[in-house]
Amino acid sequence: MNSTRSQSFPRVLPVVRAIARLLLASAGGYALAAALAYALARGLPMARSEATVTASLAAILAMPVAAVWTYGTPRLWQAAGGIAGLTAVLAAIAWTIGQPA
Repeated sequence: MNSTRSQSFPRVLPVVRAIARLLLASAGGYALAAALAYALARGLPMARSEATVTASLAAILAMPVAAVWTYGTPRLWQAAGGIAGLTAVLAAIAWTIGQPA
């Protein structure tokens, strides 16, 4: 009975890793893109509408970069730490800038 479990477990582990990378690429990439758009829209020294459009265009590029980073990193925890850390830094920058006058 124990040998059946040990034979099925190695087959399940790559599937779990693939699903974890997929979730990290999609949800983490979205969070990174949203934080980047928020920080750039707050920080760019231009009219509010122009800053919003520029920040949105930059954020569109951030999500695929996060996905490539997620699948290109050999260890899942390194990819998760990098995306979470960069998202936190961008959110802190946007929060520090505060509301526009």
